[in-house]
Amino acid sequence: MVLLLHGAAADCCAQQKQDGITIQGDSATLAASLRYKDPSFFRRLFLGKNYRKVWATPVTLPLFQMQQMGFTIKELGGGQQTKSLHLLDKQHHEWALRSIDKEVEKALPPYMRHTIAQKITQDMVSAAHPYAPLVVFSLAQATGIVAGRPIYFIVPDDPGLKPYTKLFQNTMCMLEDREPAPDGEEGKNTEEFVIALLKDDSVQVNQEAVLRARLLDMLIGDWDRHQEQWRWAFEKDKGTVYSYAIPRDRDQALFYSNGLLVKLVRVVALKHMVGFSKNTRKLKQLNAKSWNFDRMFLNSLDKAAWSRITQTFTAALTDSVIHEAVKKLPANIYALDGRKIEQKLIARRNSLPKDVLRYYQFLSGLVTITGTDAPERFVVHTSKDSISVQQFTGTDFSQLVYNRTFHRKETYQVTILGLGGADEFVQQPGTASRIRLVIDGGSGTNTYTFKKHRKTEIYNSDLDAPAYLNTVKKNLRIKEESQK
Repeated sequence: MVLLLHGAAADCCAQQKQDGITIQGDSATLAASLRYKDPSFFRRLFLGKNYRKVWATPVTLPLFQMQQMGFTIKELGGGQQTKSLHLLDKQHHEWALRSIDKEVEKALPPYMRHTIAQKITQDMVSAAHPYAPLVVFSLAQATGIVAGRPIYFIVPDDPGLKPYTKLFQNTMCMLEDREPAPDGEEGKNTEEFVIALLKDDSVQVNQEAVLRARLLDMLIGDWDRHQEQWRWAFEKDKGTVYSYAIPRDRDQALFYSNGLLVKLVRVVALKHMVGFSKNTRKLKQLNAKSWNFDRMFLNSLDKAAWSRITQTFTAALTDSVIHEAVKKLPANIYALDGRKIEQKLIARRNSLPKDVLRYYQFLSGLVTITGTDAPERFVVHTSKDSISVQQFTGTDFSQLVYNRTFHRKETYQVTILGLGGADEFVQQPGTASRIRLVIDGGSGTNTYTFKKHRKTEIYNSDLDAPAYLNTVKKNLRIKEESQK
């Protein structure tokens, strides 16, 4: 499909000028944005040098020709900052044409619009690298992460874009596959996926695949990984359906600013904006928007699994792989800061294994194991310094869907939520544990085989999947699905 897109663009050979842009054959030259260039001394001091030269450097790219490429418009999308047009190709596969530059006004509360605050926020777009998705996609391929291939275009005054021509004409945009799963099937957004998870145990999370995707986020310093930045696809293995996460929207990858105001804001408020530096020491802060996401979708992986997956992930990112990924930048952009980005990625890769385990330690302090509205059996084995939890499903409780041992040096409390269904909670013979155990059987008719202990709390609530979904939506900040 990618080759067809470029080939279709090549069919447009006329030379013309459109609002100052000279179009030569099948390409044009344009800067990502000129609004961030030539800052004053104080603007550069307080808001940073950032990637201003990168944004202002003209780049030659193919033209996006709507009709020649065989696209039709499905709908206008776009989040609070990004203009986006959802398109269908001839096979009715969905793509998104997204603006590279951002408009921050809609992301701000009304009282901050058209003020100095809006000007500062708009200028901070220059701290994001406009061509980062090209690098990130190559790194994703090297580490086995499914992601949409980004293709950069310059959009001319194309009548095929009507009635949205004026929104996109003479701008740089990125075309991205919205459903990049290998089988081409439509995935689910996070809310739809959580609903399926809480209904029964027919779908399980491929948590190792989720962790690989999250490791990539940490490597590239992407702090904006909220629930709307993911799509969920599915695969079968030995009769069980597993879901895996497909990352989208790399607007904040490689984010970097050395401005004094930005440093101050990091200390007092936006601690997640740690910046793309040569180390990964501040992963807890970087991942602040994703704590609840990680606690929900990585809760079955123990320290050994995190270590193994991280080692495999970093081993795939050799120096040459990183070099080739960064070389995906346009040649004149690579000449500006490509080597510096390579050096940072290599340094972050080297520090990642140690720092990731520190983040694992943070997540493992409090762990929640969530059942479904179907009947399940939870088997718990306790000893002084550990608790093991197994979760079984099926008509005879023969299918093991969760198995993890928690250690007191890592975990303070384990919570089990049975939700709906007639659940069984069984304690195997053993000594009392120093780890606190909280069991909420939920709204079903539940049975318990447990010894009383001061570190164990057992009760039934009216919690079921629909009620718990409201908690999950709050924790993951799920609102109406973004169409960025």
